[in-house]
Amino acid sequence: MNRPAPLRSPVTLLMALALLCGTLAAVLAVAAPARAATLHGAFTLQGGTGSLTDKPLGTQVGTSAACPAPADPAKPYVKVRLGVVEPGLSATFHDLAVTVAGEPLSGGAFTRPVDVEADPLSLQDALKRFVPEGPLDGRYELRLYCRTANGAEAEHFFSTMVQVTGDTWAPITQRATLLEVVSEPGTAVVGEPARIIAHVQPEEAAGTVNFQKFVNEELVDIGTVDVVDGKAQVTVTESAVNNDGLPVVATFTPTDPEAHTAASFVYSLYVTEPVPTPTGTTPTPTGTGTPTPTVDPTATDTPTPTGTPTDPSGETPSDTPDPTGTDTPAPTASDDTDTTGGTGGSGTSGGSGSDSGGTGPSGGSGDSGGGTGGTGGTGTHGGTGGSLASTGASAAASAALGSLALCLLGAAAVIQTRRRTAGARP
Repeated sequence: MNRPAPLRSPVTLLMALALLCGTLAAVLAVAAPARAATLHGAFTLQGGTGSLTDKPLGTQVGTSAACPAPADPAKPYVKVRLGVVEPGLSATFHDLAVTVAGEPLSGGAFTRPVDVEADPLSLQDALKRFVPEGPLDGRYELRLYCRTANGAEAEHFFSTMVQVTGDTWAPITQRATLLEVVSEPGTAVVGEPARIIAHVQPEEAAGTVNFQKFVNEELVDIGTVDVVDGKAQVTVTESAVNNDGLPVVATFTPTDPEAHTAASFVYSLYVTEPVPTPTGTTPTPTGTGTPTPTVDPTATDTPTPTGTPTDPSGETPSDTPDPTGTDTPAPTASDDTDTTGGTGGSGTSGGSGSDSGGTGPSGGSGDSGGGTGGTGGTGTHGGTGGSLASTGASAAASAALGSLALCLLGAAAVIQTRRRTAGARP
């Protein structure tokens, strides 16, 4: 015979609820859209020999500005993370080193030593993650991200460029360019113009942006626009719905390649059906003049109850007086309910549906009492006509309060028993 599973303790139930809420918060956090990256300034590597195999590649970093203000003032940025950016559309960031933690970095430009105890990588090790074979020669962007003591990181970053030749590296004056694309509106509508806007960082980078869309497995030119104040834009009008996102490729070409790098960005433009517009004019109500009151159906007089309600036994009472009683004294009224009713009383056909018995030898309250109880004659056979509505509402309220009291008492008893049981365990 299977034993019933023991009841879970309130503590266990609360822990389960906390875990559920935590999971939901984590899902919502993951689902939240990422903030746009922002070029915050430049930095320099100091104390390095220029060898690709140095660990770390420099002894300290210096920035041109302070870290941005943290999201939580109680958790300031106290260190930075150094890494190299993989060229191409992915722009994957590969760690190189972190600095030691110290005073908050929001007071101005700073210099911070690299933490040699944090297993830094050489530049060669990091580059081989995305160039596993062949020479590593080329230009690469290095970035610094500000971090809090517990690892939270800013979206703003510092940037510098280095040139790799053979087994050495050296800083160069070229500046990395960041390109991001948005659309207005965020979701395009079939047959309506939408703007595609490319934002170039730094804003002083001169050049052009070429826009293309990927249609039927080939790139189709949209247009090439000059960058003005860090922005370039084109207008498109799509003729078909695209719920999967129409790929739009934006490519920045600098006027001076030695001053700024080229950059690319792939944007997904979603296209939806237009919202249907009601056709025709709004109908104008036709005047009907003064409304004619609706004639109610011929009212029928409410029948006046007679003094002879129908007896459940099917016998029709008459106005003939009851047989002459004997000298036998009438029994004393008790709390028992007379289920036989009586002539002219509330009995089972009227009166209030209370279970408390009325007085009188044959009248009183019936067990069923429906609606408003008859005319309820007076005298020894009569009772007073009662209202089931008031009686039923009172009974329902009493039952509800009683049920609630029983639930609370039961819960208290279960908790008390479990506490005693827990106290009795060795």
